[in-house]
Amino acid sequence: MTRIYYQGEKGSFSERAARQFFGPLIPATGLFKFADVFQAVGGDPGAFGVIPIENTLTGSIHQNYDLLLKYDLWITGEIKLRISFNYFARPGVSARDLKEIWSHPVALEQCQRFLAARPRVRVTPVYDTAGAAKILIRERRKDVGIIAGPQVAKLYNLRAVEKKIEDHPQNYTRFLVLGREKNFAAGPNAKTSLAFGVKNTPGILFRCLSVFALRNIDLVKLESRPIVGKPWEYLFYVDFHGCLVDEKYRNAVDSLNEVALYSKILGCYEEK
Repeated sequence: MTRIYYQGEKGSFSERAARQFFGPLIPATGLFKFADVFQAVGGDPGAFGVIPIENTLTGSIHQNYDLLLKYDLWITGEIKLRISFNYFARPGVSARDLKEIWSHPVALEQCQRFLAARPRVRVTPVYDTAGAAKILIRERRKDVGIIAGPQVAKLYNLRAVEKKIEDHPQNYTRFLVLGREKNFAAGPNAKTSLAFGVKNTPGILFRCLSVFALRNIDLVKLESRPIVGKPWEYLFYVDFHGCLVDEKYRNAVDSLNEVALYSKILGCYEEK
């Protein structure tokens, strides 16, 4: 039976993304860290992992980009979720009783206006939004509120003190589905993700990107990351429409390899 791994506790947005992609009946296991998800999928044949990769308010999750290079896993799909946060407390606790707020650091970043309006309330980052709910119930704190998704209300018997507190309503997170098998989605909605490294020489990025432009290939994302231990050398992550089963896209990648120091295909999957 297919097994799913995600980072966080039951009620996290990663779990919600996993359920939406695979259905509600597939066994899904929450893990403490993103690296734990990569390790679990890498050691479990037939398993899949679901990880967030970018958010429309806070940008890319760089740790997961780095893990995509470290582990030999394949992107097999993606899913985009609308993200909304509520401010929760235990039943019977009023907003004036709350002296501290717990949530995941990324969730806190997405609710900066809400936090700025409460300068006297202490903000404490924790490993997961749903994890904050779990700890709150376990410790029976009456002075702590949490920021999490609406789905935690029933799971942990919490009351929403305030709803939809994210900085902007157009708040979406893109999640990737990871597996061990290299499957190629060749349909009209196919997308390819890859990474390549270059030396810091004049015109090198232009030369790399021209292999796509000259073939009229639609780049939908370009992200740079420094190469650890090699000052002023960079890795670039690219997403483009199309799949390597098509000769045009294979030729583009072959031409890229002639000018780049390094390249790695991360996946060819269906865009949703």
